[in-house]
Amino acid sequence: MKKVLFICMSNIRRSQMAEAIFKKLTGTEAMSVGIDPAKKVDENVITALKEIGVDIHNAKPKKVTGKMLEQADKIITFRCDDKLPEKFKHKIEKWELGVKRNIGDKPAERSLDEIRTMRDLIYQKVKELVDELNE
Repeated sequence: MKKVLFICMSNIRRSQMAEAIFKKLTGTEAMSVGIDPAKKVDENVITALKEIGVDIHNAKPKKVTGKMLEQADKIITFRCDDKLPEKFKHKIEKWELGVKRNIGDKPAERSLDEIRTMRDLIYQKVKELVDELNE
């Protein structure tokens, strides 16, 4: 299986869910990292993943490094591809989920229902990625 790297800005939601779901579906490693990682994973993400049998309560946000980018066969980004060096563009696939935050909400806040919607969209995208990698 190819080495997959999931990247978002803070590494507290989307990329954490993608890594966990990828591991669940494949039984192989993937890595989730952030451009500017926060201190901890969103509690609603931990809850939403637990609902589908995935435990990430020990997950910690991590910062992306050049070595990680070099070693990855495929890089999946969530709205941060413009923050990565140009030389890795050939490895990048951008995933847009279309999940918008309600106007007025603080960036750090997402409801459990919003996270569930995000989780289900990511699950489908990861499943498609796994099918593609297995071809």
